[in-house]
Amino acid sequence: MIRALWLSAVRGRGNRGALVRRADVIKSLKYVALGFAALVGAGFAASFLWPQKTAEVMLKGFVASAGLSRHVVETPLGPVHYLQGGEGETVVFLHGIFALKEHWVDMSRQISGSHRVILLDLPGFGENPRLSPEAYDLNQQTKNVQMVLDAIGVERFHVAANSMGAHMAMVMAQQAPERVQSVALIGSPINVAAPELSDMQKAIEAGQAPLVVTSQEGYEARMAWLFPDKPPYLPKPIMDKWLAEEVAHAEINREIWQAVGRSEVPNLEEMAPDVSQPVLILWCQQDRIFHPSGAAVLAQALPDSTVIMPEGCGHLPMLDRKRASGKEYAEFLKAL
Repeated sequence: MIRALWLSAVRGRGNRGALVRRADVIKSLKYVALGFAALVGAGFAASFLWPQKTAEVMLKGFVASAGLSRHVVETPLGPVHYLQGGEGETVVFLHGIFALKEHWVDMSRQISGSHRVILLDLPGFGENPRLSPEAYDLNQQTKNVQMVLDAIGVERFHVAANSMGAHMAMVMAQQAPERVQSVALIGSPINVAAPELSDMQKAIEAGQAPLVVTSQEGYEARMAWLFPDKPPYLPKPIMDKWLAEEVAHAEINREIWQAVGRSEVPNLEEMAPDVSQPVLILWCQQDRIFHPSGAAVLAQALPDSTVIMPEGCGHLPMLDRKRASGKEYAEFLKAL
């Protein structure tokens, strides 16, 4: 009897101890939840009170999460900003008109494990000081990029490029085959005589400049040009920062648009027979900027090309199918 009472008391103390421990765990979880809510609340407050600073912190975290570091190199054109990470053979990423080096960050994650990656803000774009309009002529801008790579100390490299940057990549491959090891056209390049006109080319013939942003409405309209579905998610502080910067540069951006359009350069299919390096053509079937029928024209003119034409993406496959595009490019590099 006494033994049974003793066991009952012990069990009671054990149950009370378990209840106390359970209560402590619940209290701790409440503190964690409250702390998380406070952190989220502070983040929302910061985004309203200090939107510019919030966007900068977010961008720094985004860049760092990809193993990239920020750099600035002094050139005759002024300071040029770029991101760098990884080790191995160098891959240089060149964006298109009005774009940014950060647009390549997610795609570069698939490459930086086996290569050194350099993501440039092209001279006169992004964080770099704006240049005089004549500096944006495609012939001059190609020389500008080579000048920047010389200043960084890049001798031999693979190049992945989009749109306007893709034209420059092909010219460099033609003019400096000893430096350029391969070319990847990630999204359609400019200056290919496709059998069919794109929606944007029709708009240009009607006197429009679809990619020049002067307002929030214009920014949203350009997103519709670039992406067949909804644009990739972008945190509001970052979107607001980039939008404000574009609107602030609206006047020079019009001049840049005109300078690029006036450039006297050959179509890519005309210079393609002189490009002996392997070339990856990744041209989305829903691209409204340059018609996908141009991919076959360019591929036929190149001595060594690989063509990928995915569905469900537009002019910027490094953004709307970043992981898939990165893997395809990694496989291309691995096969060289």
